[in-house]
Amino acid sequence: MKLTLMLFLTAAVGALDLWVGIPTGIVLGLPPALSGATATTGGLLGATLVTLAGERMQRCIYRRRWFSKRRQRVERLWNRYGLIGVALQSPVLAGTLLSTLVALGLGAPARKLLFWMAVSLMFWGAVLTGAVVLGFSAFESWGVSEKIPFLAHS
Repeated sequence: MKLTLMLFLTAAVGALDLWVGIPTGIVLGLPPALSGATATTGGLLGATLVTLAGERMQRCIYRRRWFSKRRQRVERLWNRYGLIGVALQSPVLAGTLLSTLVALGLGAPARKLLFWMAVSLMFWGAVLTGAVVLGFSAFESWGVSEKIPFLAHS
């Protein structure tokens, strides 16, 4: 049961933001590869759900002031690089969910968008998992891991 909860939390946080989802899984005690795969899967599931719920969510996002800065960032990406550029940069710059909504609002075909989001999430999931592992191993080599409980047993 504990493993199921850890996987669910990692996927849920990964759906919101891949940057946070991967370290969350590792902090909860998941092996790095499983944490990365779970957070990436959560991000893809989130993008799929947003695509299915599309129009209603778009209206909500475009009305909210606090999303305007991120929305403008995605719109600039769209104007410069198109669908592939938005998909490849979104997990890092603006978040998968918001980028999916804005790209759909700007006329991206849903199937193509999901394909490129999946490619992007797998790429960034691998890169960010590697970066997190390197970061945690640097803490271990500096002797900090004894002071941080979740690093001590890794």
